Amino acid sequence: MVSDPDPSRFQSEINQFIKSNQENMFSDSVILFIGSSSIRLWELDQYFPDYNGLNRGFGGAHISDMLYFFDIIVNPYSIKAVVFYCGDNDIASGKTPERVFNDFIHIYDKILSLFPGVKFYYIPIKPSISRWDKWDNMNQTNHKILIWSKWNSALYYVNTATPMLEIEGIPNPKLFIEDGLHLNVTGYDLWTKIVRDRITLTLD
Repeated sequence: MVSDPDPSRFQSEINQFIKSNQENMFSDSVILFIGSSSIRLWELDQYFPDYNGLNRGFGGAHISDMLYFFDIIVNPYSIKAVVFYCGDNDIASGKTPERVFNDFIHIYDKILSLFPGVKFYYIPIKPSISRWDKWDNMNQTNHKILIWSKWNSALYYVNTATPMLEIEGIPNPKLFIEDGLHLNVTGYDLWTKIVRDRITLTLD
């Protein structure tokens, strides 16, 4: 069984969040963006200028890391919605879809217990060039969460994954930077439109 990585590897990034929390008053309700590097690199001021978005993503994160630092990246804020992307690194490290799904349910339940009225937007693990060999397990994880969302009215599965595939069913290289893993401007343009449309339709 693959062990969870040591969360202390993120301490410097977490310290920046702590400093930000101490220096800023987050009195208004925020749309909280949490997850791994795909969240961290999303320029919210540029892509969501009319949203009160707060980015608490950190690159390389597993869901286990998010749970470990929950009191820093989730707890301090008044949250009206969550945009979540994580699980990519979990599957790449060898964790099973069942384990990633269970970790997701854990953090979802933890957030909903704190913020019962929150809307939770799940961005599926993306089909990428560099991790295409892991896509079957990633897609299984996504499918489990999609099915589960049908029984949980606060959970919205925002399908950004299918539009990232070309007609042949392989990842569109025009959406990625050179590493074949992280999104470029075109990729974020695509994600932003899909996510914005879904939030606009569902968030009061």
